[in-house]
Amino acid sequence: GIDIGRMYVIRAELQSFTDAAALSAAIELNGTDAGLARARTGASRFANGPHAMRWDMGTQPITNIATSFSTDQATWQEKPRQPGVRFVRVVATEPAPIIFLRIFQPLTSTTVAAASVAARTEQSVRLIQ
Repeated sequence: GIDIGRMYVIRAELQSFTDAAALSAAIELNGTDAGLARARTGASRFANGPHAMRWDMGTQPITNIATSFSTDQATWQEKPRQPGVRFVRVVATEPAPIIFLRIFQPLTSTTVAAASVAARTEQSVRLIQ
């Protein structure tokens, strides 16, 4: 139960990060190349610096971040070339250490992941997933 509980806490920390990072990136999507470039670095703003979001009870930096973009939520690209990008997806994964479950599986960690999708409309920016 302790290892499973720890995984839930880590997932909640990663989910908070991806929510904030996706919203931050979506705010930058203004239809320009400069806005898209700022959106690409949006997630890293929350993972670096003196007020960086962290996982494992705030002790570990979030390093495994993937940001992708879409115009229709059907096709996701890391570096889109077409105009009209309205959606951003941020995925964060980290290896959750296993202590007590080693009895059943010879593992030292398991991957915990969280993802968020945010959309930019003319009126607002919102999380949609």
